[in-house]
Amino acid sequence: MLLRNENRAPARGPVPRRLRRPVRAAADLARVHGAPPGRYTVKLNGLICTVCGRAIAAEWARLPEIESASVNFDKSEALISVRLDRTLKVAVLQRTLRRAEKLANLGAKYEMRGIAYKLGSK
Repeated sequence: MLLRNENRAPARGPVPRRLRRPVRAAADLARVHGAPPGRYTVKLNGLICTVCGRAIAAEWARLPEIESASVNFDKSEALISVRLDRTLKVAVLQRTLRRAEKLANLGAKYEMRGIAYKLGSK
């Protein structure tokens, strides 16, 4: 049931089209616009052993947008630092995960569960 405030003045003119659309989730915005500079935590699925983590870190470290990359096998997450003068596209990370699968050569299928901006220095 939709409630209306009868005391409120009616809206003037039509609602602009950009206001009619629902707000996108942060993950959708990151896919479209890319990740701005900073540190990010990436949750991963499909890690079989530490070789998987090393393969992912090595492939991500080769990207020009990434300053450093490390993978924690126990937590199934990676920590990446995006260079200050670059923007990283999520599609590039996913494409690089496919290359890491081939590099590890263990038959594993890696996938990203989520990306979060990491505040603080540690």
